[in-house]
Amino acid sequence: MLSSQRILLLFILAVVMGSLFVSFTKPIQEGLDIQGGVRLVLEAQPTDKVKEINQNVMKSVISVVRNRVDGLGVAEPLIQQKGEKQVIVEIPSVKDPQEAIRIVGETTELKFKEQLLLEDGKPKTIVKNGKPEIFWRETGLDGFMIKDAITQPNGMGSQWAVTISFNSEGQKLFGDITTRLVGKPLGIELDGRIISAPNVNEPITGGSATISGNFTAKEAQELAIKLKAGQFPVPLKMVENRTVGPTLGQDAVEKSMIAGALGLGAVIIFMFFNYRFPGLVADMALIIYTLISIAVFKLVPITLTVPGIAGFILSIGMAVDANILIFERTKEELRAGRSIYNALEAGFERAFPSIFDSNITTLISCGVLFYFGTGLIRGFALTLGIGVLVSMFTAITVTRTFLRVLITIKRFKNPALFGIKPVIKKEVSAATN
Repeated sequence: MLSSQRILLLFILAVVMGSLFVSFTKPIQEGLDIQGGVRLVLEAQPTDKVKEINQNVMKSVISVVRNRVDGLGVAEPLIQQKGEKQVIVEIPSVKDPQEAIRIVGETTELKFKEQLLLEDGKPKTIVKNGKPEIFWRETGLDGFMIKDAITQPNGMGSQWAVTISFNSEGQKLFGDITTRLVGKPLGIELDGRIISAPNVNEPITGGSATISGNFTAKEAQELAIKLKAGQFPVPLKMVENRTVGPTLGQDAVEKSMIAGALGLGAVIIFMFFNYRFPGLVADMALIIYTLISIAVFKLVPITLTVPGIAGFILSIGMAVDANILIFERTKEELRAGRSIYNALEAGFERAFPSIFDSNITTLISCGVLFYFGTGLIRGFALTLGIGVLVSMFTAITVTRTFLRVLITIKRFKNPALFGIKPVIKKEVSAATN
């Protein structure tokens, strides 16, 4: 028995040391409501080609949004579907919110077009707003066939260009188009506007092209991110556009931390004065619980939000709930005249079914909230669920191991240390006549 307790103690010590190391070396990911950022709600719009917004369309939309957000280089963005045709995008800690909105929210369409020529070889024109304009027709090559896009200076002062490469289908089509248009212009249309129309000098079969449109470095970078991420299958409408400042979040965090510290202190005091010696051991386990929980948050990693902090604070109170059940059972066994060791073992065994059932029901609730909830609700459910799992470990394993080891010491075998008054036996003498 003693050897198994030593093994458990060494295991607990290793977990505590590992938790301390993680807590002090790894940063915690902060959510949008803490460090500020941008929150967008985008809604997919049907078109003549895509008349119904189904799940396949939404999967494609979310994939493009995710690729665009990844191009911003931000950590821990939140991207999830809302309802049947909306996407929630939360991007924390962005330096330029307007840049994020342009990159993520704007629909970019890239098409390659050719001029329709008349019999005399002149380009066909159409009249728009009272002015003749060259008529461009579709070639079938568009942004959906782009594999990669990078920026580079175009050798003209501060102007930049975007070099794109096509997938296998686009490479073949681009080669056929440039072969057909040798000596003629190839129109590059971006969002319905011809931005350049270079002449094709020779067939281009390498599968790459350069888009130049008097771009600045920033404009070229934004375009490259959009093109590399792919095109949306349908247009998106901006339903919500909200910039969140970090000041409010930091203020909420400070108040939450104060509330958490006060709550933790109140629980520690309550456990010590109500349960004496085992309460002190439970307080030690509670501190270990806090260290392990923080380490898990950083290892997963979890994006910590204000509701997530609330879930963690709530789990602190739930962490000692199991100890209260165990200690009350133990006190009942001590009052029945059992020894310290037997009363403690009986207390753990009889309280375990109640502890297990209550924690399982809480975990089920957390699972439902996480599955059906959105961003902040999911954060609350996740931190609370992790807290419940860690509390089961600290209540059942840590507290029990500490008590088993300590009650082998003679001074800790006194029932008074468990809040039980010693029973004084009175001798009753029978009166004789």
